[in-house]
Amino acid sequence: MGFFSRKSLKPLRTITRQTGFLWRDIVATSGPRFWQVAVLASVAALVQGGGLLLLHPILQILGLAGSAPPRFPVLGALGQAVGLGGALAFYVALITASGALIYAQTMAALHLVIAYGDTLRNRLYHAIMAVEWDLATNLRPATLAQSLTREVSQCGWAVQQAVQLFATVLQVPVLLAVAMVLSPLFTAIACGLAVLVAVALLPLNRRNYALAARFAGANRALHAEVADELAGLRILKVLRAETVRSAAFFQQVTALRSRQIDQARASGLAGRAQTSLAAAVVAAAVWFGLETLALSLADVLTLVLIFARILMLVQRLQDQGRQIIRVLPIFETIRRQIETYRAATEPEATEAPVFHQEIRLENLGYRYTPTGPWAVRGIDAIIPVGSITAVIGPSGAGKSTLADLLMGLTEAREGRIKIDGVPLTGGTRVAWRRRVAYVPQDPFLFHDSLRANLLLAKPDAREEDLWRALDRAAAGFVRQLPEGLETRMGERGTRLSGGERQRIALARALLQEPDLLVMDEATSALDDDTEQQILHALARARGQVTMLVIAHRSASIALADRQIILTPPEPQSSSAPQDS
Repeated sequence: MGFFSRKSLKPLRTITRQTGFLWRDIVATSGPRFWQVAVLASVAALVQGGGLLLLHPILQILGLAGSAPPRFPVLGALGQAVGLGGALAFYVALITASGALIYAQTMAALHLVIAYGDTLRNRLYHAIMAVEWDLATNLRPATLAQSLTREVSQCGWAVQQAVQLFATVLQVPVLLAVAMVLSPLFTAIACGLAVLVAVALLPLNRRNYALAARFAGANRALHAEVADELAGLRILKVLRAETVRSAAFFQQVTALRSRQIDQARASGLAGRAQTSLAAAVVAAAVWFGLETLALSLADVLTLVLIFARILMLVQRLQDQGRQIIRVLPIFETIRRQIETYRAATEPEATEAPVFHQEIRLENLGYRYTPTGPWAVRGIDAIIPVGSITAVIGPSGAGKSTLADLLMGLTEAREGRIKIDGVPLTGGTRVAWRRRVAYVPQDPFLFHDSLRANLLLAKPDAREEDLWRALDRAAAGFVRQLPEGLETRMGERGTRLSGGERQRIALARALLQEPDLLVMDEATSALDDDTEQQILHALARARGQVTMLVIAHRSASIALADRQIILTPPEPQSSSAPQDS
C-alpha cells in the first residue's frame, strides 16, 4: 500500500505502456531517419563532454587547482604548451563544432517529425476510407475531422518532444562519465539525490497524465459539439433554440477551460517543485565536495559546471516528458482508432461481375447488428438489365438498406444477391461498386469547381464527355454560368439551387457510364417542374442503364417498368440507423 500501492502505480504502468507504443511507432515509421538523429546526437554529446573536460586544465592554468597534481596529465601538459589563449581557442572550436552538430541534428529531427505526422495522418485516413460501411455509418464526422487535423498535429508535436528527449538523454551519460573521472563519490552522491528528487515528483507526473486525459476528452467533445451546432444552424434558428443550445455550448467551454487550468496548474507545480529540489541538490553537492571530500577549487568548479549542465538537461527532460505525457492520451486514441478501423477493413477488390442479364435477389435479409431487428428480410426479386425498377414502401421499410446492399456497400446477413449468377460477396462486392452510380436525395458537391466534381466519376473524361453528361442530365444551365465548368460550387454546392445540384449529381452519375444507377429519393425535395426535368432525363436513359428508383412520389413511380414493394419486417430498434 502507501506510495507504491497497486492503485498508485496503475497510471505509471499506463504511461509506460503508451510511451512504449509511441517509441516503437517512431522507430518503425522513421527508419534510417531516426538512426541519423541518434548518431548526430551521440557525436554532439561526446564533443560537449570533451569541451567540459577541457575546462579543468584551463582552470589549472589560471591557478585554481592549488598544489594538487594535474588530474589529466596529458591535457595539463597540452594546456601548458599552448598557453591560456590556445586552450581557450581550442575550447571555442569544440563548442562551435558541437553547435554545428546540434543544428544538423535539429534539422534531421524536424524532417523526421514532419514525415511521422504525415505518415500517421495517412494511416488514419486510409483506415477510415477502407472501413466497412456497417462501422462507417456509426462514426461521427466531427470526431474524425478532429483526429485527422488537430490531434494528429499534436501527436507530431509530441514526437518532436520525444526525439529531443532522446537526444537529451544521450548527453547525460557522457557528462556523468566526465564527472566520474573527476570524483566518483561526488558523482554517486549527486546521482542518488537526483533519484530521490525523481521519485518525489512521481505523484505530480501521475496527476499531470490524468488531467491531460480529461482535458483531451473535453476538447474532443467541444469540437464535436461545434460541428453539430454549425451543421444544424438552420434548424436551430427556425426552432428558436439558439439560447438553449448556447447554454449547453458554453457549459462545455467552461468545463474545457476548467480542465485546461487544472492541467496547466499541475504541470506548473511539477516544474517549480523540480527546480527547487534540483537547486537544493546542487547546493548540497557543492558543500559536500568542498567540506567533506576536500576537492580542489578547479575540481569543484568543473563538477558544478557539469552538474549545472546535467541539471539543465534533466529539467529539459522533465519538461519534454510532461509534454509527451499530455499528448499520450491523444496518441492512444488515434492508435486505437487505426486498430479498430483496420480490424473492420473491407476485403480487397477482385473482379467486378459482368452484368448482361439480371440482378437476382434471393431471400435477402439484413440487420445492423447480429442480434438486432431485421431492416429487410425475405426479399425475392429480379432486376433485368436495362430496366427501371421502383422501390416503394413506408418509412422504415428498408428501402435505403436495400439500396446499400445492391450498391455493394454492405453484405447480406441472410440470402444473397447475384449478378448474372455471380454472388455479390467479398472482393466481388467491393469491385462491383466501380460499376454503380448513386444520386441521393441531398446530393453532395465538394467546394471545388464544377469540372472537378464531375471528374470524380471519371478522371480521364474529355471535355465533350462532360458536356454530353450534362446534356443527358438536363443540366444545360451550366452553359449560362459565367465561368462554365470552372464555376466554384461553394460549401456542399450551396452556390446552386437544389434542382441544379440534383442535375449536376445526375450528370456525374451518367458520366460514370454505370451498369446500375441508384436514385434514392432524388426528386422528393424538388418542385414539380424540376422533377419533370429530372424524370425526362431518366426516361431518355431508359435501356442504356439499369435504374433503381427509390421513390414516394407517383411521377417517379410511374416511370418504372416494375416495382419492389417493401414492408417493415418488424418494428425498428434504436440500435439500427433510421431508413427512409
